[in-house]
Amino acid sequence: MSITCISCHQATRHLNPAQARIIQQPESGEWGIDLLLACPHCGQPYSAWILNWDVVPLKGITTNSPSTPHTHNKPAG
Repeated sequence: MSITCISCHQATRHLNPAQARIIQQPESGEWGIDLLLACPHCGQPYSAWILNWDVVPLKGITTNSPSTPHTHNKPAG
């Protein structure tokens, strides 16, 4: 699948990352990612809002993750 840029009318299968900020929506108070992507041909920016619970890690929980349950943070020894 591809999209056609509204500015340069080129088809593309990817967009370049321009910004990914974790912010709280003032209207609803929900936390999410304010994502800006850009056309690789002309730089036309595109915006997306992704709720924080829709973001899924690509790997499992690490021992240094702040969301790791305390039972997984046992000291060595």
